[in-house]
Parts: sequence; C-alpha cells; structure tokens
Amino acid sequence: MTKLAMDEEKMKRLIERMKGQMDISWAKEEGMLERFGVQDGHSILEVGSGPGFITDQLAQLYPSSQITSIEIEPYFAAFASSHLAPKWGERVKVLVDDIAQPQKTSIGAYDVAIVRLVLQHLSDPGKAVDQLFRLLKPGGKLIVLDVDDTVWGIIDPVFPELGFVMNQHAKEQSTEGGNRFIGRKLWRLLRSSGFERLDLQMIASHSDELGVQAFLPQTDPDEMRTMVSSGFITEAELEAVQRGVQTFLETPDAFVMLLMLAVYGEKPL
Repeated sequence: MTKLAMDEEKMKRLIERMKGQMDISWAKEEGMLERFGVQDGHSILEVGSGPGFITDQLAQLYPSSQITSIEIEPYFAAFASSHLAPKWGERVKVLVDDIAQPQKTSIGAYDVAIVRLVLQHLSDPGKAVDQLFRLLKPGGKLIVLDVDDTVWGIIDPVFPELGFVMNQHAKEQSTEGGNRFIGRKLWRLLRSSGFERLDLQMIASHSDELGVQAFLPQTDPDEMRTMVSSGFITEAELEAVQRGVQTFLETPDAFVMLLMLAVYGEKPL
C-alpha cells in the first residue's frame, strides 16, 4: 500500500469520525443558532468547513442564505465542494483559505460567522478573532463553538486509561500550537477584539438521549494510534484503552456526556 493510499484511508476514517461528531450535537447546535438570532437570509461565513457536513446542515436550515465556507486543508475543501456543489450550486461556496490571514473573503460582508472546533487548533486564536471582527458587517454575529478539556464531560463507569490518553492528546495538540483548554478563553478573546453583547452557553450531548453507540467514533483506536506514532502513548496504553472501552460497553447503565461551549458576540453598529 502506498503512503498516499494510507493517507487517504486515514482521512476517510477521520471524515467518518467527524460525521459522527456532528450527529451527536447538531440538533442542539441548531437550537443554539436560533437562540443567538441567526435567521434565514443572513449571509453566513463558516470557518473550518472540514468535509462539509455542517455546511450542508446550514444550507438546509437557512435555504435563502448565501453560505461561504473557508477551510485551510485542501483535501477537506475538495471533498466538501464535490458533495455540496451538485446539491446547492452557487449558493454554497467552499474556499481554501486561512482565517488568520484571509485572502478570499470580503471585509464587512457577513451577517454571521460560525467557528466550530477551530480555535483550539490555532497558535494565535486572537488574531483569527480579530479577522472575524473585520469580516463581519456592523451588527454581525460571531458564534464560536469549542471545547475545554477540564470540563469535557462525564463517563460512568470511569476508566483511568481514557483520562490518561485524553491528557496525552492535549499535550500532543499543544506541541502543534493548539490548545484544548481554549474554552475558558473564548469570552475574553471576543471581548478583546471588540465584540459586545457577549453570551456563553453549554451544549450537552448524552447517551441517555442518543445511545452509547453514538459516541463510539470518538474512541476510534485507529485515530488514537497516531499518538503511538508520535510517541505520546505506547501500543500497550492504547490496548488498555480499548479494553476499557469494551468493559464500559458491557456495563449496564453505562453513561457518557460530552460538553461543548458556545460563545456569542456582536460587532457594534
């Protein structure tokens, strides 16, 4: 098998995991968009389209809105475009661009910007929020959804092996310039960039509503194996997590909850 083929297989698994991630929380994210006043007809900028699953949901939810999605990874942008263009035509555009230094978006052009699980990956999230302030119209709305691993959620029964791997994952992301504890900084980032009327809410997704199986893609052992390759965990530690997951699944009344923060701000008129 060639390296390219292995990379493509890895990307396909990642895309499947991202689809599962969306399925877990989208219904409540949709309610959060309504709470924050997003309306059909608003021009929407989505930052970090990934494979386009959220983009597709936005296009369905707001059938009169022009949606522009930017994505730094060309593979994801191409994947999203290939699936979205036949369905939505010119109303939905996916562009390869970097929110830290946007080249293909217009200043003051958007009513709403949605930034979902992106800022945690950036070495300078404040710079990105500054750019979003510039891209929004006066009165425009910024909605940021992201995590903070200190309040990531609940798993019952607890198995320590998973907590260890999560900590190592946070360290790995930190070496790449990211921050899985970005949630606690979101309000201040928006305030520092000039946003007003700030609000912070929590989105909770749990197995009593969705079933335990819905959360399994988030513990994909093949995805975790990248941490073995990078030296953050050992193969034995990965196998211990897999055993822990199996024990968890066999436990009556097993419960899991994942939490995401939603922070809102408006650009002054």
